[in-house]
Amino acid sequence: MVDLKDAVSLLRAKRKELIDQLDAVDKALSVLSGVAGTVTMAPEVTRLDPPRTLSDEHKHALKEGSRKARHSKAAAAGLAREITDPSPGLASGSRASGQSPRLVKRTKP
Repeated sequence: MVDLKDAVSLLRAKRKELIDQLDAVDKALSVLSGVAGTVTMAPEVTRLDPPRTLSDEHKHALKEGSRKARHSKAAAAGLAREITDPSPGLASGSRASGQSPRLVKRTKP
């Protein structure tokens, strides 16, 4: 059977030897880095996933939704007329009946 006092003394001797080796490594690192004293380790770098991007269709849908929300808010406040949902991208300048639009810019005489 192994005596516990012998095991403890062996472990303490090994610990002292390892501490001496660590001190020697710290001294070498401080000399190489040009800094006197203890050497600090570099912080761990956290890798992040690249940000997700929206497709053009989703960007357009978000803009269209916010435009509709702004307009309905203004219409509820009485600042704009409520409009039916026109087809996006179609201009209302040409009419089949040939009538001029109701709202036109007045020219000063």
